[in-house]
Amino acid sequence: MPGTFFGLEIARRGLQAHRAAMDVTAHNVANANTPGYTRQEAVMAATDPYCNPTLGTQLTPGQLGTGVLAAAVRRIRNEYLDVQVRDTLSSKEYWRVQEEIFARVEAVFPEPATDGISSLLTKFFNTWQDLNNTPQDPGVKAAVAEVGDELATMMREAYKQLEDIAGSIVKKVDSSTNEVKSGLLKDQVDAVNDILKQIRELTEAIKRVYAQGNQPNDLLDKRDMLLDRLAEYGPVSVKFTTENGKPTGEIEELKFLGVEVIADGEWGEVAVSYDPQSGTVEFTVGEKAVEQEGYAGSLKGLAAVLGKVKDYAGTLSSLSEALRDAVNGALDQEFFVKDGSLAEGTFAVHGDILSAPSTINGERALYVARLATIGMDGEEKVLGRDAQGNDITISTPDLGGATFSEYFNALLADIGARSGTASEMSKTQGAVYEQLEGLRQSVSGVNLDEELSRLIQYQYGYQASARVLAAVDEMLDYLINRML
Repeated sequence: MPGTFFGLEIARRGLQAHRAAMDVTAHNVANANTPGYTRQEAVMAATDPYCNPTLGTQLTPGQLGTGVLAAAVRRIRNEYLDVQVRDTLSSKEYWRVQEEIFARVEAVFPEPATDGISSLLTKFFNTWQDLNNTPQDPGVKAAVAEVGDELATMMREAYKQLEDIAGSIVKKVDSSTNEVKSGLLKDQVDAVNDILKQIRELTEAIKRVYAQGNQPNDLLDKRDMLLDRLAEYGPVSVKFTTENGKPTGEIEELKFLGVEVIADGEWGEVAVSYDPQSGTVEFTVGEKAVEQEGYAGSLKGLAAVLGKVKDYAGTLSSLSEALRDAVNGALDQEFFVKDGSLAEGTFAVHGDILSAPSTINGERALYVARLATIGMDGEEKVLGRDAQGNDITISTPDLGGATFSEYFNALLADIGARSGTASEMSKTQGAVYEQLEGLRQSVSGVNLDEELSRLIQYQYGYQASARVLAAVDEMLDYLINRML
């Protein structure tokens, strides 16, 4: 049978267990607004009864309990919600970065507007129609040169701004290896590698705490928060090792962008390369290349939108070259500078014409004006007849059969459609993320009302244990000091 002082030990354990539970509750309350914090709970367990059945032990009817202890402090976490939240984070960021870049692209083309490229293109051909009505009017010739210069300038500026947007994503590339050295893509890759380094260091610290038989709850919170941040850049998949059903803190598998990060105990780094010729972006994790399709995240979003911005710049360049060649051919005079490219800023009205607009061949103004309604398909087109009845023809540039206005409007339509899609998808994925994060917080987040209720519960338990301790102390005092 237990001794006289048996009750003291039960009361002491009750005091310690409830005090530990109150400490855990206080920790929850203190971190109610801490990002990434997971609610913790003291796990109460009855201690071994008196006495445990062993060989030769005389069993009595019923066993006496020996009290309680705080066996562990566990995190309240739902791993399935973690997976869903991270997947949604990747999708949300994929569309968010595209929404931001497309907003910048749309700002390059303030259409519809009276001073936009589309309206200037219409105005340009209208001035040629005016010149046809008065072929020798020096004022109209000056207007033709001025509008042409304004149109060329605006197209050059638009091209430059598109190149600047693309350059902000990939600013500097190693010419020998195509490795991206600076720009948004490089910045994000560096951020990913920094996160992986922190996860690796935290994992080592977590393993040491587990090895000592303790629960590294706050360290696990930091690692989970880093995994959430990593998911913003690309899809993340992680598995943890266990021994005899208990976690060890070791990462069994960690995949980023579908590629294993840890190989033979070594952590690989993420790298990005860009081929200016093909316009393709490639990611590698360690020594393994990442598949080009099927993944989300801001890295893939930037790579996708970079290709579109480059396409838009190429479309604008094709339009300028086609306009230059067609106008010069119809006028039979070098109105626009022919050699060079838009990228070098040489799409402009010839300097001689700007200085002396009277040199413009007004007799062929009608042929230039008719270019506005002709589909450019790379074939020979008849623009009219001269005084002798001979056909005036030009070899049209190939714009897929579209007129200049149609070709440019198709560019605007594509920008608007893709920008709208990115915006809508960003909102949709953002709403899904908010809903899933709300579900996760309902499980893992701190509810102050619940914590205060538990605090009162543990307080009463502590007070009751103290009363038991006082009662046993009084009995022992009577037994020891007052018995004759």
